Amino acid sequence: MSTIVIFARAPLVGEVKTRIGRVIGAEQALALYEAFLDDTCTLTQGLGARRVLAVHGGLDHPHLERLAKSQRLELIEQGDGDLGAKMARAIAAHVERGPVIIVGSDAPSLPRAHLHQALDALMESDVVVGPSEDGGYYAIGARTPVPGLFDDMRWSTPDVLPTTLARLAARTELAHVVLPTWYDVDSVEDLARLRVHLGELPPSVAPATRRVLGSTA
Repeated sequence: MSTIVIFARAPLVGEVKTRIGRVIGAEQALALYEAFLDDTCTLTQGLGARRVLAVHGGLDHPHLERLAKSQRLELIEQGDGDLGAKMARAIAAHVERGPVIIVGSDAPSLPRAHLHQALDALMESDVVVGPSEDGGYYAIGARTPVPGLFDDMRWSTPDVLPTTLARLAARTELAHVVLPTWYDVDSVEDLARLRVHLGELPPSVAPATRRVLGSTA
């Protein structure tokens, strides 16, 4: 059975969506992050996969506990190390059950079809990458352990995606698929784009985010 691992941070004031928070305030940025996380978890429903919420910053936050219970998510800690070490660990921990897809929580408008495509791709390919426009990825998955793939990566830079794809191209034993590109929401410019985009999409897309954006209109 496939596993979807949602990577998240404990929702604490001043520690999430900090770039946006400098403009709209830390409390509102926190509400926005919690909404992003809620919508991301909802997005992963109905895909026929186990779902795990992997958290950096502690598991005893009330919002995380409520979310895990209401969404029937397994709640785990990401563990030590940089982002690459955490992702490699998540894949290795679950891949014996089947393909593993790691999904970020910064793209609340991501089409569910992209995740369907990722799961389908891993039936035949070893690695799948969902590129984000900022040079990272909104999702990455594998059906086998990928030691070294994330080592010494310059995280949070535009180099992440090209470096990952170059490493995959060099490892001919790993067949990989690249999904359609999407956008993360990390800045106020991204937030303005999201607001416009949601106005063009059905109300069923990102309902929690819509509620928070409505309160900041």
